[in-house]
Amino acid sequence: MVYDKITDQEFRKAIDKAVRDYAVQLDKEAASTPFGVPYKPDVWGDGWNIQSSGVRYYFLLTGFPGVFKSDRIFSSVQYVLGCHPGENPASFSSGVGAKSILQAYGTSRADLSYIPGGVVSGTAIIRPDLPELKDNWPFLWQQTEYVMGGGETDFMFLVLAANKLIKK
Repeated sequence: MVYDKITDQEFRKAIDKAVRDYAVQLDKEAASTPFGVPYKPDVWGDGWNIQSSGVRYYFLLTGFPGVFKSDRIFSSVQYVLGCHPGENPASFSSGVGAKSILQAYGTSRADLSYIPGGVVSGTAIIRPDLPELKDNWPFLWQQTEYVMGGGETDFMFLVLAANKLIKK
């Protein structure tokens, strides 16, 4: 937001170089998986990190439109909606998509109901196994925990951002 107000040309050149270098680094990260997003799960699913990075990427894209590409935003949304590793192509947003996680580790887990639009972290790495997602079992917090800030708000932001980019 302040870039246009910077009058020191040497400083602007340094910023421009740093931005271009960072874009190359982010492109390498995105290309490291078939999902177009950085996928670095620890024990729990990596969905929230992917969404958060998508939100930050949107601001880079809008701040430096000639340097960053919009595909990272769409890939982040697609990841949440089911384009992710593992056998289960479930949407990580409850009630959104053809097959979504419904029962989750949250305030609704005891009655086996769900919160529409609640977003879970997703496919976990349960060592020593490969990525897996237990189908609709709400007691694995590392896969199906609802978060009402962060994951959910990031996902809503990304959907609105993708919609805005499509309309351009």
